[in-house]
This record gives sequence, C-alpha cells and structure tokens, in this order.
Amino acid sequence: MRVLHVTPYFAPAFAFGGPPRNILGLCRSLPGAGVDVQVFTTRASGGGQRLDVPEGDRYDGVVVRYFPCGFPRGRFGARGLAAALSRDAGLFDLVHVHGLWHAPGWLAARAARRAGRRYVISPRGMLDAGALAHRAGRKRLAFHLMERRHLARAALLHAGSEREARAISDRRLGVPIATVPNGVDVLAADWPARGRLRHELGIAADAPLIVFVGRVHPIKRLDLLAGAFARLRASEPRARLAIAGPDDNGYRRRVEPLFGAAASAVRWLGEVGDADKWALLADADALVLCSDSESFGSSALEAMAAEVPVVVTTTCPWEEIEREGCGLVVSQDASAIARGLLYITGDRERARAMGARGRALAQSKYSWDAVARAMADHYRAVLSRAAAPAVVERQLRGRNRLWGEARRGRSPLR
Repeated sequence: MRVLHVTPYFAPAFAFGGPPRNILGLCRSLPGAGVDVQVFTTRASGGGQRLDVPEGDRYDGVVVRYFPCGFPRGRFGARGLAAALSRDAGLFDLVHVHGLWHAPGWLAARAARRAGRRYVISPRGMLDAGALAHRAGRKRLAFHLMERRHLARAALLHAGSEREARAISDRRLGVPIATVPNGVDVLAADWPARGRLRHELGIAADAPLIVFVGRVHPIKRLDLLAGAFARLRASEPRARLAIAGPDDNGYRRRVEPLFGAAASAVRWLGEVGDADKWALLADADALVLCSDSESFGSSALEAMAAEVPVVVTTTCPWEEIEREGCGLVVSQDASAIARGLLYITGDRERARAMGARGRALAQSKYSWDAVARAMADHYRAVLSRAAAPAVVERQLRGRNRLWGEARRGRSPLR
C-alpha cells in the first residue's frame, strides 16, 4: 500500500509544536505496518524562517520532498507543489492530508479527486471550539469557501481523541470518523539521567519542579499557569517552573509579566531538542497542561512515558489520566490547577505511584507501532470500499512501473 502524506510543515520544523513530531512518528512507523510512505511538505520552519534542506531528501528514514515556500505565504503556499501533486497523486493508493486552513491541503484534496484517489484528512485539532475561536472570522470564511467541500468529500476523517471526534461530528460532514491517538517513543524516555537540567538551571534537587512543554501561544493559557504558580508558591516557596517551547509571534513578551513576583522562580527555555526535553521531564515532579483546546496533548503523553504525573484541565482530552491514576483532571482555573499541583508535589510516594502508572499506560497503549497498525487498518478499510471507476483504473496500468522508477530515483516523484 502506497500513501502520500501532505502537510504544511514537517520535521525538523518543530517550532510548529506537536503536529510535525506526531506526523513524523506516524510516517516513521507505518512501513512496519505494511505502508510505503512519502511526504510532500514545505520548507516552512516557523517565525518566518525556512528549513535549510534540499527539495528531495529523507528525514529519519522517511522519504520527504520539501517544496520552496511561495504564494500565499500565510497559507503555506509552495512553489512546484501543485504541479507535483497533479503529476504524482495517481501513483499512490491513498492521500493523507494533515491539518486545515492551508494551501497544500486544498491542492492535495483536489489532486486526489482528479486522480480518482481517495483521501484522508487529519484536522489535528483545528475543528475544536477553542481552535476555531482564534481568528474566527477568517476561519468561518475559509470553511465555507474551501474547507467544508474538501472535508465532505474525504473518504475518512481522523481524530486524535474521542473529544476531537465529537467536535468533528458536530460539523455534520457525513464522513466516517476514525479515532487513532498519537504515539510516543517510550524508549526515548530512558535516555537521560536525573539531575542534569536541574544543575544547568540552578534548581535544587529537592525543589518541586513543574514543567510546561508546548508552544508559547495564547491557546495554551500560560496566563492561567501564571496565576496557578503564584498560588502554589504561596504554599510551597521552593517550587520552580520551567517553560519549554517556541515563542509564537512574540507572545512571551505579553505573558511573562503576569508571573510577577514569581518571575525569579521561572525558567524560560525556548524551543528545546528531544534530548533536552527528555532530560527536563526526567527532572520534573509534575507537568501541567491547561490549554483552551487540544486535539490530543502530546506533552501529557510524553510526561507519562517519563513517569511524570500530569495535571490537565477539563478542556484537554485526557480524562484517562485521572481514570488510570496517572495524575489529576481539574477545572480550567488557576486555583484548581494550583491545588492539583500541590496535591502531587506534596506527597512524593503518591507522585511516584502516579508516574509508574502513567509509564505503564504509555507502553501498553500508545507505542508508535501500535498506532501505525491501527492507522494502516483504517487505510485498508478505506481502500476496500467500492472500486474506482473503470476510466480511472485504465489510467493506473502503468503505475507500478512508474513507482519502481521513482524509488530508483529516475522519476519526478523524487
């Protein structure tokens, strides 16, 4: 089975948060489930920067074609992408589009239909109420002009959680919805030794360390975290907070003053690589996630893989955390978040037990191999439906020959 993944950003463009990492994790694991993968993406890197990569390349074993950024820049336009999709979409059995509101997705959906190919769309949380509230006017217009048509003609819509599945269902698109979570590299959490990041950040070994991992963006509600941390410090003055993640459009300048008197206990780490992220989690006593909206919330899963208890708010799709005893689910207000953090950091034995249960859950349910197998099963179900029209079948007679040439580097596909 051959699947083309189309996304506006891909590894190593990790400034865009969880999606590039999650799409990489899926594409890296799908070959083990019998799926031959290729990615079409742009060189967008976040903050107006561009990835310094060749147009045709591999990343971590995944065949990727990075297209130069072009018009419209605000919608991840890419020079040459439309022509490549028009030419090559028919070489694949299925097209998988990631995210909404971007030109690569619109072009991919149209090219798939013209080639007689079914396509899957992963909205990646972009139909959740909290996400739709940001730049709501533009999104309403884009939804009615472009996005609804592409979504309604998809063969399958992919949700990362049951909550996201309900949000997609509320749009009444009449398309099947499959819920497949993101995964985590559980083995990566074994890498670091405890203490390195604390030493580098000047944090005492016995000081409660709270961490946030994610974009510094209004939807993440760091303003609530500021209030919660101030309340926690009133009861536990030794507490420290580390915020790791890229600054989205200078939002840090707006939110940092809200930490006020607790500012000296806050470490702003910016965007961190995988090694430093796992080292930070190794040193953490709790992770907090209080976003207005999350389709999944990968940082919570990564914390569990690293045996770190989690405090999440009810606005995040992680009811399982409390049900499985891996942490707490609290109201989305500063007082409730502070009480949850104090409950965890106030009893180290209880926190260790929560962390162990989280690690077991991550291993049993959220390995990337298990996620890839589930996604591959959904791909096969889509392809097993009624065959494409005969006229399309005639167009595909030479596909295997062309694909073989592409894999040997003698086709425009590469």
